[in-house]
Amino acid sequence: MISFAYWEPVIIISLLNVILVSGLYITAMSGQLSMATAAIAGVGGYTAAVLTTNFDWPFLPAVLVGAAGGMATGTVLALVTLKMRDFILKLTTLAFGEALGVIAFNIEYLGGANSFSGIALYTDLTVVMIGVAAALFIAWRFDGSRLGFAARAVRDDPLAASATGVSVRQARVTTFALGAAIVGAGGALQAHYVLVINPADLGFFVSLNYIIFLLFGGLYGLWGPVLAALFLTAAPEVLRFTNEYRLILYGLIIVLVVLLRPEGLITRTPRGAGRKLFGFTLVPPRARRASSDSYPFEQPTTGGVR
Repeated sequence: MISFAYWEPVIIISLLNVILVSGLYITAMSGQLSMATAAIAGVGGYTAAVLTTNFDWPFLPAVLVGAAGGMATGTVLALVTLKMRDFILKLTTLAFGEALGVIAFNIEYLGGANSFSGIALYTDLTVVMIGVAAALFIAWRFDGSRLGFAARAVRDDPLAASATGVSVRQARVTTFALGAAIVGAGGALQAHYVLVINPADLGFFVSLNYIIFLLFGGLYGLWGPVLAALFLTAAPEVLRFTNEYRLILYGLIIVLVVLLRPEGLITRTPRGAGRKLFGFTLVPPRARRASSDSYPFEQPTTGGVR
């Protein structure tokens, strides 16, 4: 019989991935699929680890500063990529992540190629559950807010959203900054659990895991990526009884979902219609009344004929 001590690290890593994919979901809400999630998490992780290890900061303030570092990084990336098309935006965030890994590799103060080690163990199951609850609450509230509706409008059609008074610039900067703050906090928690940060962990192939979680679960809803992060993180351990075939089965599961559910496990549905999951219709959400003054990020009007 497998004890809880065996599964506890799997559960903690799964919950840390939930925090990171929640931040990536908010960033992608306005049409910005970032490929620098691991790099932004590394910014939060390095920042918090340096503060707790070299300056003896308390854990919570260090995590908050790590989140602020992630937010600042996301804001800069959003401003730099504001005028870029989707493909160029993805390449820019990918290049940023790789460049940040090279920079960390050459800074001796951060451990350089030998990694940054000696980090104290502060993250446990209780801490990570509190972090997940906070991240999901922020993402859930933003998802259903007027700002969230504005961000989704920008993702679907920036020109039409701008014509209705939504500021594309503010929507994209807000989602990137907020999502990066959650990712930075998740990186800080992760650093104080893994206890070592390697520059290679900031690269694209680590970020690819979170992109898979997002696409597997679905870009158009929060709970799809959350379920995907939990399932796909635990799946290799659950399939361990298949020995050398477990990674083949893991890849097969991903391929089948991509073929059968190209929009992800949980897809976007019209308001008032029930969500469908593998052919089953869930309880339809209540239709909300849209107020006439519910346009966030309004741009100033220039006047005209009344």
